[in-house]
Amino acid sequence: MKPISEFALELLDELSQLFSDQERWDFVISSLQNMGFNALNMGCFSPSTGVIKWSRSSMTAEWLEEYSLGNYADEDPLLAQVTNGIESIYVKTEERAVSANSNKSIGLYNGLRASGYMHLFSLVVPCPGDEAKIVVLSSDRPDAEQIMTDQAREMRILATVIATNLGPETNEDAGKVVDLGPILASTRPLSKREQQVLALLSEGLRNDQISDLLGVKEITVRTHIKSARDKLGAPTREAALVRAVQMGLIAPEHYRKR
Repeated sequence: MKPISEFALELLDELSQLFSDQERWDFVISSLQNMGFNALNMGCFSPSTGVIKWSRSSMTAEWLEEYSLGNYADEDPLLAQVTNGIESIYVKTEERAVSANSNKSIGLYNGLRASGYMHLFSLVVPCPGDEAKIVVLSSDRPDAEQIMTDQAREMRILATVIATNLGPETNEDAGKVVDLGPILASTRPLSKREQQVLALLSEGLRNDQISDLLGVKEITVRTHIKSARDKLGAPTREAALVRAVQMGLIAPEHYRKR
């Protein structure tokens, strides 16, 4: 196997000769497979609000359906990078399944492992303006942990090459890349009042302050929060805020200052 840094430079050189997103996605996925990476996830988001603008995945349709049905987005530590500011993460799913402290987290990591996504490396790459991209590479190679940890600098170079050369325009009929938007948004829609309450909550207002501002009883505010949590599959109000921001349901100005 060639060094990751050499592979990244070769990939960059080849991508400079391809001019459509579809061609580039196809080439990158095929090249990654030849290097022992079995999936690529990538998304573009606003660092100031955490709102995801677009996202794509080459993971299997079976796993993505399980991910959606299990409502795993709110437990996904890689997706959480969109709002928590962590730059890079390495995940060994077998170890995470053992140390997970919730049934949903255990289900997430066991599902990833069963689907062959044994090792994950994720990097957030800053882009011009209020924009960043997150790149997640997966592998089931026996030496993947060593590669992703000992060659972390080279993995960062590879992820950066991918982030700066791939865009959102893909043809799903090709079967290699799936739009993650519907999967991340697979929940019952929030009412306008529920969105309003969450937006005010994200700005640091207490239940009683929201009650006074909206002219409703405090128990009504609590009911709206509980309903929004249930719809978003969020165990806490903070998790509900993160999920709502990720899905673009709310984009509070002060959210990241909390």
